[in-house]
Amino acid sequence: MALFPESCTRIIDLQSGKGRWALTETDRAELAAVHARTRAAPPGTEEELLHLLTRPFATEDIPEYFRYTSLHVLAWYLAGAPDQVAATLRAMDAALADLTAVEHAAGEDEERLRRLAALRAHLRTLPHADGPAAPVLDTVDAAQRERLRILVACTGFPMSDRHDEHVFLRAVHVCELAYYLIRHQAGAVVAAVGTPAASTLLARLARYADLPNRVFHVLRTLTPESFMSFREATGYASAVQSLNYHLMELALYGHDPRKDQVLTRYPHLRPLTEPPLREAYSLRQAVAESGDPGLAGAWQELARNLLTWRGRHYGFGRRYLADIQGSGGTEGAEYLKGFVVKRAAPGGRTPVPVHFAYR
Repeated sequence: MALFPESCTRIIDLQSGKGRWALTETDRAELAAVHARTRAAPPGTEEELLHLLTRPFATEDIPEYFRYTSLHVLAWYLAGAPDQVAATLRAMDAALADLTAVEHAAGEDEERLRRLAALRAHLRTLPHADGPAAPVLDTVDAAQRERLRILVACTGFPMSDRHDEHVFLRAVHVCELAYYLIRHQAGAVVAAVGTPAASTLLARLARYADLPNRVFHVLRTLTPESFMSFREATGYASAVQSLNYHLMELALYGHDPRKDQVLTRYPHLRPLTEPPLREAYSLRQAVAESGDPGLAGAWQELARNLLTWRGRHYGFGRRYLADIQGSGGTEGAEYLKGFVVKRAAPGGRTPVPVHFAYR
């Protein structure tokens, strides 16, 4: 496998050492300068790779969640991919393969390795086109393989030096990809309502909607003590800032006014509470208006999968945060509890954006 250019390897090593939290102000200033210098980098160049590696240190206003997760790299990978479902599944598998390698090297948690293997095996069974995803994951040309290598290398930077933070960070990456995949496919179902394809697409979407449940099964190999050992280092990088999550909920259920108090705290989330997005045309609304009992049944399966996940997310909060305030300024587990059951105001006809979202 070809090595990265020396300038890129140095920056990878700098961020990988003791975690980003240990970087000095001099280090951060240097990385910010590299990012500014490579702003106009042509695609496929060393400068583009440097730009991807250093965006978390840019001087512009970027919410901490996006600095921490490097979601801009996932957006870079997905941009222009002719088959977004295939590209998303490949990105998930690449992130999980990297985590598996990290866990094997540490040799500490056999149960985590078993759960990772089960999740990767499940990915291969997910629907793609007219069959399972296995051939898509197995058939990757040299150019795609190189882009996946860059994706993995530019996103695997925990804030701390705690080994267990790796599973947390990669779980966030896979969940973000799942939120995007669910939203992307929800748009396809809405567009297909009234045609024979709608039922097939919605049945596929119900399978994708189970992915966050399976990711959380891996994440629960963290103990509360190991989670708290790196939580402080992640600072204000709260998942409540996730655009892909809130856009997914908008695409599925429509605007929920109960969330406005939290969303309006963040400039990048405020548009979700305002026209035209607050009048989003949701999948739930499209299915209800169709009067198709087959679609209604498939919707219920999808809704059950996501209800299960929200319940588990609340359970995660109770176990790991207890009475601690969430890093996004919410009430932690109590905030999650309030949204286990979904509500939404009547929607309009605004389509929900389908691109992978980050700030």
